Formats: sequence, structure tokens, C-alpha cells
Amino acid sequence: MNQQDHFIRSVLADPVGEEVMAVLGELPKRWGRMDILSRLAVAEVGRVLSECGRFDQRAPRIPKGMTVGLIGGTRFGSLVTDLDFAATCRSGVNTASPLLFGYTLPNIALAEAASHYGFIGPVYSVFSDDPMAEAVRVAARWQESDPLLGLMVAGEIDFVPEVARLAFQAGEVDGGTVTPLLGWLSIKFTIVS
Repeated sequence: MNQQDHFIRSVLADPVGEEVMAVLGELPKRWGRMDILSRLAVAEVGRVLSECGRFDQRAPRIPKGMTVGLIGGTRFGSLVTDLDFAATCRSGVNTASPLLFGYTLPNIALAEAASHYGFIGPVYSVFSDDPMAEAVRVAARWQESDPLLGLMVAGEIDFVPEVARLAFQAGEVDGGTVTPLLGWLSIKFTIVS
């Protein structure tokens, strides 16, 4: 198991692994009801902030007054949560999960990460066949056009459940990690400066 796979499993463990708590500082208030994509985004953004050397290595928080943005590139958006939500509706709309409904937009995972670390800059998703490159391009454009931005974080965030992954296994999707537990997952962020 590589280091990222171990980190991902620690995010999804109950209780959360020590290395994840080191970057989170404390669990976000909504952690217990967050979908998997949001938990992964919060943890991975924290890991990147911790490793960039500009913040406290443990539990990074953006200093007051610093403007930081987050752009997440995606191929599939919040498909995994959308499918989970749809499954709760099988017996009718009265059985729809209100907890999952709140996570059926691709921006929500990014908003959870931005909220936890105190970002006050632009935060949104972009859809692309090359999500990492597009997110970095958009973040760099923000950096060039807004001198008040102290930092931009950009990355790729895609998660397709095992059942749906089979449709993409024929080589239509490059990169990512395939795990029996999760399906196809690609999550990585970087600092754009």
C-alpha cells in the first residue's frame, strides 16, 4: 500500500487516523455527516497546506487577512454522492436522504475544505477531461488577475464508485487509483503560486 492509499484509508477510518488528525487539527463540525468526497477533500487540502512550508505543519489555518482560493478540477463531479442519494429515493421521494442531498453538488467538497482552513478567496469546481491541468490553469489565471490573492490551491478530485468504474475501465480515464474498497479515485492538490 502506497503512502496516499494509507492516508486515504486513514481518512475513512473510524476513528480517523493520527496522520489525518495531524493535518486537520480537529474534526470539522460536520465531519460525521460529510460524504466521502468532502472528507477526502478536507484532508488532502490540509495535507498539501502542511507540506507547503508556509503554515503551521500541524493543523494549518490560513492567517487572518490572507486571501486563499481553491479550484477543484473534476471529470465526474459529485457522481458518487449523487448515486448514493438516488439510491435513497428508490422507495419514493419521502425516503430521500436530506444529509446526502446537501452534498450532491461538486463544489460542496471544496467548500467544506475552504471553510475548515479559513479560505476567503474563490472556491469552485471546473469540469474537464484533464482536471488537474485545468484547475492549475484557472488558479494561475486568478493569481495573475488578483494581486490580493495570497495563495491558490488547485487540484483534481474525482471518485467513481466501483460499479460505475467498470464503465470507465476500458482506458477512457487516465491516472487515479483503483481500490476494491472505493472504486476509482483520483485526488491530489497542489499550491499554485
